[in-house]
Amino acid sequence: MSSFRLTLLRHGATTAPAGMLIGHSDWPLSALGVQQLASRDAYFARFPPSSVASSDLCRCADFAQQLAASAGVDCHIDSRLREIHFGELDGLAEKSPAQQAALALWQQDLSASLLGIENWADFSARIIIATQAWLQASQGEHRVLITHGGVAKALLLDWLGLPLARHNQLWLAHAGLITLYWDDAYPPILQGIDNDI
Repeated sequence: MSSFRLTLLRHGATTAPAGMLIGHSDWPLSALGVQQLASRDAYFARFPPSSVASSDLCRCADFAQQLAASAGVDCHIDSRLREIHFGELDGLAEKSPAQQAALALWQQDLSASLLGIENWADFSARIIIATQAWLQASQGEHRVLITHGGVAKALLLDWLGLPLARHNQLWLAHAGLITLYWDDAYPPILQGIDNDI
């Protein structure tokens, strides 16, 4: 794989109701979300993508395909790169008091098995394997993953060797981006997190 710039770009805001956990639910970008991602045009003009990957959910895939087409490169779509599945809460408009209490517990301990939420270790393994496969198959100096907040968080925890308990210290806003320097001979180097859009 040699060395390259790796960018993780979170999708923009969606049309889902505020507070809804959308996980595997396939809500499209809102007008605001489209505008948020368009604000990254200057970044990609400066650092043109050599390879683009995305989950198959439209809030990521639609922009990923547009970005790849504008750069003249292929777009790798992989369902294994989806956000964590939020179990019985996934796409649920209203949460009961009991569900809200269980969710609060889970947010403090992501290893807990509550509400049918996808096991964190399984989620993390799925996206790490999928990302590694894409990176090994892709080429060029700037590889871009259009992704979800939880996916970005799980990848950073793994790449930086951080314990799961540190998850609340990592945050990526809609259309926020993370840049890393990747070299096979060294651990990934975090270059920056940009949540200003």
